[in-house]
Amino acid sequence: MATIDGYYFAVCTRGAERAGMAVRDLVAGTGLDPEDFAVPGWRGSVEAMARLVRHIWAGLDDEFMGYTPRRTAPGSFAFACELALEGGDVADGLARAARFYNLLDAGIATGIRTGTAGLEVEVRFARPDLDPDHYFSEFWMIIWHRLACWLAGETISLLSAEFDYPRPDTYFEEFKYLFPCRHRFDGAGRRIVMDAHALHAPIRRTRQELEAMIAAAPLDIMTIPASDASIARPVRQLLTRSPDLTLAELAAATRLSTHKLRRLLRAEGTSAAMLREQVRRDRAMRLLATSNATVEAIAEALGYAEARSFTRAFHGWTGASPSAWRARTVRR
Repeated sequence: MATIDGYYFAVCTRGAERAGMAVRDLVAGTGLDPEDFAVPGWRGSVEAMARLVRHIWAGLDDEFMGYTPRRTAPGSFAFACELALEGGDVADGLARAARFYNLLDAGIATGIRTGTAGLEVEVRFARPDLDPDHYFSEFWMIIWHRLACWLAGETISLLSAEFDYPRPDTYFEEFKYLFPCRHRFDGAGRRIVMDAHALHAPIRRTRQELEAMIAAAPLDIMTIPASDASIARPVRQLLTRSPDLTLAELAAATRLSTHKLRRLLRAEGTSAAMLREQVRRDRAMRLLATSNATVEAIAEALGYAEARSFTRAFHGWTGASPSAWRARTVRR
């Protein structure tokens, strides 16, 4: 099960809090405890995040979650997707959806245009001060990439992302998985560039699939880019069972050459090393929080040759040693 760093759970409610809503009311029925959000290293499921976002939509009657000067009524995303589905190709579909949102004039201007490298999406917020943590700005940019992937029924590579604010060191370890591409900070604006394949990729989704996606929204959009044909999915499943599998062993299990496996994963914005780290991180946190296994035993179970290598990696993920992280978590 994919997970999201607690940082994002903590900041996603701030627009609603500013509008007068209590976090306890927003998380009611989601299975979340807001006290967890501040625990170093805590992670929640993508499904829980999707439930929380839906609660905020409903509580504020605003799909922009209180981060813009004017609200966007629930149902806007569904209608934008209906318009996108009528496009002649993925680029045209995204342009139709962007025109709709721009007509709403809620406080975000979204531009879709052809660039020298591929399809460029640029967003401009009328009141960036309403989103000082950049949560909704990043969420909004990700949605356009994920929607392109969903329309195409396959992963479209993200080539670059530019932001007009400093590198977010506080959550950069998570950030780089959300934007698996080249990054530029302190730039001239906020934009992403997708591979040129997105310009003319056919729309492969049906109205029935759209209805299913909208019913689960925003879950499907949050869990893309992995498509049904994604090679990352079976590789992650293999690593979940055996995190120490080598690239050659993964290639053999997926009936691919190592060169082709590496190339396909790179096209999906990931690598065997990145997937291995994600699997190890999530499993390490589960074992530390729910078992009495020693750090040495957990390191061995995760495929580390020695405990200090695991400790060094875990500190990179959470900013704390495994023992310190477990002590804080169990003490709660």
